[in-house]
Amino acid sequence: MLQNKIFIRPDRVFNISMIISLFVAIFSFIIGTQMTGLFQPDLSSAQLTIFEVFIHNTTISLLLLVGVFSYGFISFILIISNFAIFGMQINTMISRVGFLLMANKIIWHIFLELPAIILAATFGFYLFVSQIILEKDFNWKNLGQQLRTVIILVMPLNFLAAVIETLVSNRIGDL
Repeated sequence: MLQNKIFIRPDRVFNISMIISLFVAIFSFIIGTQMTGLFQPDLSSAQLTIFEVFIHNTTISLLLLVGVFSYGFISFILIISNFAIFGMQINTMISRVGFLLMANKIIWHIFLELPAIILAATFGFYLFVSQIILEKDFNWKNLGQQLRTVIILVMPLNFLAAVIETLVSNRIGDL
């Protein structure tokens, strides 16, 4: 019973928003892997604190969440840029240190940080999907409930990702 008061079930709008977020992220990542020759990211790893990584990840998540008021435009731009850069970094890391070391360093992002970003972006597309695609009436209560659920999921993921990135990923190999 308590679970129903904290989390709400994803509705059709949220599911469609999730599909859009995943499609844009995957497409941008693939494009990013092909752009490596155009832009070489700096792979030197600065040793950031857990707090600094958490603040960085949370800032990105909050910008994605605020994107809801731009009907997803801000979220769209952030997803494209973040995943394209991620694709460039992955391709560059593979060419410099090999697949296995690259996989060891980024595997935790796949389980924690990327889902947090996708969830935040999904909420960012919520108004676009509900009002433009499905032509539903605006419902502040439903929007607030969806926001609360996403924040309850995203913030712990950001914190755990920051802890693991700082304590585990940064200690694996030298780039």
